[in-house]
Amino acid sequence: MLPLLIRFRLIITRSLLLLGAGLGACATPHPLTQANEQQSTMTITVYNRQLNTSLLLNGKYDLNLQPPNRPDAVTKTRLKQLALPRRQAAVLFTAQTNLAPTYRLRAVRVAGNPDWKSLGFQENGTGRYQRTATAGSDLLMEYAAPLPEKQGWLYLLATDEAKSRPDASVKERSREMDAEFVTFTFPSVQQGRWPRILSPGWLANDAFLSRPNGDYLAPLVALSQSRHSPPGDPSLDGTLWYLLQQYHSMAGNFDSVEYFQQLGPSRVRLPAPPAPERPASRRIAAAPDTLVAVEAVPEILRRAAGARAVLLDESHIHGRDRALAAALLPGLYQQGFRYLALETLEDSATSQVQPLPLQAGVYTREATFANLVRTARRLGFTLVAYQNTGQQRERALQQATTLYRVLQQNPQARLLVYGHDDQATLRLRGNIPNKRLSQHLADLLGQPVLRINQTRMSNEARGTLAPTAPGTAEVVYQLRRGQRVSPHPGSDLVVRNNLALQQLPLPYLDATDARPVSLDVRPYRPTSTTGRRLIQLYMQSELTIREDIAPIYTHEVHLTDAILPLRLVPGRYVYRVVSEKVKEEVRQELEVK
Repeated sequence: MLPLLIRFRLIITRSLLLLGAGLGACATPHPLTQANEQQSTMTITVYNRQLNTSLLLNGKYDLNLQPPNRPDAVTKTRLKQLALPRRQAAVLFTAQTNLAPTYRLRAVRVAGNPDWKSLGFQENGTGRYQRTATAGSDLLMEYAAPLPEKQGWLYLLATDEAKSRPDASVKERSREMDAEFVTFTFPSVQQGRWPRILSPGWLANDAFLSRPNGDYLAPLVALSQSRHSPPGDPSLDGTLWYLLQQYHSMAGNFDSVEYFQQLGPSRVRLPAPPAPERPASRRIAAAPDTLVAVEAVPEILRRAAGARAVLLDESHIHGRDRALAAALLPGLYQQGFRYLALETLEDSATSQVQPLPLQAGVYTREATFANLVRTARRLGFTLVAYQNTGQQRERALQQATTLYRVLQQNPQARLLVYGHDDQATLRLRGNIPNKRLSQHLADLLGQPVLRINQTRMSNEARGTLAPTAPGTAEVVYQLRRGQRVSPHPGSDLVVRNNLALQQLPLPYLDATDARPVSLDVRPYRPTSTTGRRLIQLYMQSELTIREDIAPIYTHEVHLTDAILPLRLVPGRYVYRVVSEKVKEEVRQELEVK
């Protein structure tokens, strides 16, 4: 569970405030935890009025605001190793994630002034200290920040339980835990409360809906303004970072998506804050993996031939993932697949409306996703909504049950499930076995589900593999004792996807009759009067039915743009040109013969 991989559907979580005074060593709650207040923000804000200090957690934690003032075994052991007297430490609160991976956080007030450097900590910001280690097979991170008015130190101890994701590598776990705490929670510790901050997600969504048929430029303007606003709640930098990629992808600005991916979540504000220098660590270079790659579409179809259900995941910010799904549809349909289950759909009733309205789902607003739906419907697929927002610990089982019931209605049909990697790797805790969605569905079907991952492996050179060639997608195998196996145990197939969206036919991604079209965009270059400008291209036949639909193509016009090359199937089209500063929009018809 990465705080950076946030769904666009925003969940309002609790903000929690801690009050009190004193130190002690008893098993009863400490006076520091006795009085609580509550307010609503996107994150969980923990504030201690007496210590006048706050910090932030993402929305996937359950907190114990009045824990017994007795450290758990891990905290007790660590305090002893640090030679910090127990009577000088007061447990303020504890927290645990309610989704896997299981992170546990303990917040302790430490009196006095320990020499953190001599205890093995490294300075992380002025007067702040951090340490990363292991506790058995679990990962461990510690953080110490000075409390105001010389009230001692806030000592934070976070652990990642290895058993919550046994198939994840230590490197992967370390990277995700670093994002959770070093990038997110630890830097948020500050004096006083967080001011109320309007979420960039709300700003972007409201801007998009400012026109009844959607405005793909307005969110970019709103998010650009958010980049210039002073940071208040640092957790929102992660949200802003993700939304910048999400909405630039929806606008067709794929170069901007790559830019923000490289920039990182802690540097999206302008000017970017300087990154703290981290001491170089010695690493033993691992032997390169022996990897081989084969063309993705025929290999996936070969492996899908014997499967009743296939689960293909995606990154929400890459239209190329949707393009691969569309490329698979004709072959899957020939094999007997008749249902396409989409995680993003809000409900099955809305998913049957043609053309698909904007409110059907957040991600189907993106043109490539909308064209995936158009392609599927033209081939004869039935759309299925399987998202479930009930109790989290039952979510994967309920989703699998929904999918299984669909297949029960047609015993001969087969199913392609398309969703985010959370759906492919979700783990549960409590009384329900730790099973993924695909595992629950396999149990119900009585046969395995083919699991395909598009997010595990980048397109850069890796091991014995060269970079993925532009315009191609490939399945990667690791060679072990001469046998081809998946590089990641949690997936049957791992895909590297470098498809070029600019080369795809529109609006049907499998079309063979598309014609080259040159659209002159020079009249629509941005000016000081119009501000930024963006083109949204539609099928005229769909606009005659309803206006609130996703376009088949989007493109932000730049000062240097002249001719926009497209590949369009014969028919009539309408393009709208929306402007940043001008409310009226340009509408033009386009016919392709």
